[in-house]
Amino acid sequence: MGKIKPEEKQLLTINFGILGVLILASTILHHFFPGVLSVPSHEGIPFYSFPSLFTQDLIPIGLSYLCFVHSIKYMGLWQASVFLSGSFVFTGLEESMWILAGRFSGIQETYYFSRAFLWFVETPVMACLGWYFIAYACVYISSLILKNRGLWTRAICGGLIAMDLDLWLDPVQTSPEWKSWFWLSPDKINIFSIPLSNFIGWFLLIFLFALVFEKLPVLEKRYGQAWATLRFYGILLLLEVGILIFFGIYGTFVMKYIPLTNLTLGGI
Repeated sequence: MGKIKPEEKQLLTINFGILGVLILASTILHHFFPGVLSVPSHEGIPFYSFPSLFTQDLIPIGLSYLCFVHSIKYMGLWQASVFLSGSFVFTGLEESMWILAGRFSGIQETYYFSRAFLWFVETPVMACLGWYFIAYACVYISSLILKNRGLWTRAICGGLIAMDLDLWLDPVQTSPEWKSWFWLSPDKINIFSIPLSNFIGWFLLIFLFALVFEKLPVLEKRYGQAWATLRFYGILLLLEVGILIFFGIYGTFVMKYIPLTNLTLGGI
């Protein structure tokens, strides 16, 4: 890996230090003060015990570690750490905003995750890490098979690969035997019993993240690593807002023009 530069060491400490504090606070809040965020009951959830929950978290932690080691060799320590923390926060905040917005808006509940030991706001750390290693694998694979194509083509390819993975992943995760998360308001268009908006979200998150991340070296050259990192996070936060607006418009369109009877393709 080579010698770590002082600036990189400082950025890593700040980056992962803040993330660690947020995870610790969220985990304590979720398990010991569930009333603060109105956490739903875990009664009837399979494999819900603290030893089991901790064991379940170990698998995505291990896979993320392998991806992180590979990414350091592929893109260097700073970019690898920004990819990890950026994708973690980007997707974790997006999930949590939708969960909490549905829970507290008083209009329509959305969904919630049911099982995890470590939490980031209202999203399991295992889900955030799952987003990370799927995003890294999709971006890396698309860069290999489309290395001579433009940025937009590679980003679209990465998003489509991620969406394809989710087509078989989410039906398993929501099955009665596992119950990792629950939809509280069924969509009018479902694929394998999963709302179409979920698959659109998978594509958008990976696609947009890939677009922004590939601009990171340009930001570093212009502003240096510290300011490039801050601008990178700022762009991601703006995209979070944009995605919320997009799905607000999408939901309004679907409610207005799609018949009340659910259209389910391949429902299970």
